[in-house]
Amino acid sequence: MATLALAIFNLANPSAIFVIFITSLWSTVINTALGVSSVPRDYLDVSKVLEMPRWRQLTKIILPASLDYIFTGLRISLGVAWLVIVAVEMLTGGVGIGFFVWDEWSRLNLSSVFLAVVLIGLTGLVLDWLLCKLQEAVTHRPVRS
Repeated sequence: MATLALAIFNLANPSAIFVIFITSLWSTVINTALGVSSVPRDYLDVSKVLEMPRWRQLTKIILPASLDYIFTGLRISLGVAWLVIVAVEMLTGGVGIGFFVWDEWSRLNLSSVFLAVVLIGLTGLVLDWLLCKLQEAVTHRPVRS
């Protein structure tokens, strides 16, 4: 994927952003589609009986019923994006934690590599926790991790 992106954009930074976007997009899209398709048919039938316009069905029935699926997809996408960011930084070089890990690995400075890996894991954990808190604020339900 990175080679294809480099062939298309001819620059490292736009290619990196494209690869991160493409790899992390699909879990959110698939989970959102699953959430929308799993809305109980009775809810939609009641909205038709009440003659709700389509936009109101979308905002009052479909979106609230599928929010848990959407946030699950976002959490997976966030984890994938974080891993791909680190990997892309290793490939493109320059700056970032991925480049630092690669550079320290090349210098055989394993203590710095382990410290960076722990930092990467903790950052991913904090980002996931923040997304859980956002989900709780939006859905008004506790999140089971």
